Amino acid sequence: MNILKSVKIKLDKGELDWCENHAKKIVEHYGGNGSNGSGTYNHNKVSSNIVGVKCEVATVKWLQNNGISKEDIAENFIHFTNKKLKGDITLYEEKDILEVKGLRPYQWNKFKRMIPPKQLNICVRNDAILVWGVATGDTKNREVKLMGWNHSYEVKEYGRFIRTICDNMWLEEDSLMRDMKDLIELINE
Repeated sequence: MNILKSVKIKLDKGELDWCENHAKKIVEHYGGNGSNGSGTYNHNKVSSNIVGVKCEVATVKWLQNNGISKEDIAENFIHFTNKKLKGDITLYEEKDILEVKGLRPYQWNKFKRMIPPKQLNICVRNDAILVWGVATGDTKNREVKLMGWNHSYEVKEYGRFIRTICDNMWLEEDSLMRDMKDLIELINE
């Protein structure tokens, strides 16, 4: 079995405060706390959005810690209302497109490596890379774990349909998830 080590990223207070404020903007944009949200997950909570935003910010921080300059990173997640942007993060003017999927720590073993089919189809069309992260839905816990990554086409090819709180494609087999260090090598090719 392929044992992967997660990458731990610590966010500072300013980053955590930004994550919370950004999560509140997302919730308000999609109808307020407790509304149906964007329609994909049928819920809209600040804490749920904090999980995703913390994972996105941690991914950017990890990229920068691994030698990718800020100028080469487009943080598309900041501009979440612009549907023309591809992925949460793009590198080198869309050479690499990253979609970041976040879960709470207690959800990882049950819901790891899932993405709604409609979103997956867009990711496959864009040749996006999926980054799998884990974070809490608050600003008290600074730690974010980047668990691994996959090409979106791998989830399409090897995943299976499953219904949780919404329809999902699930890359069930742990051995198919790739190590984060391999992602830097791919990006630097």
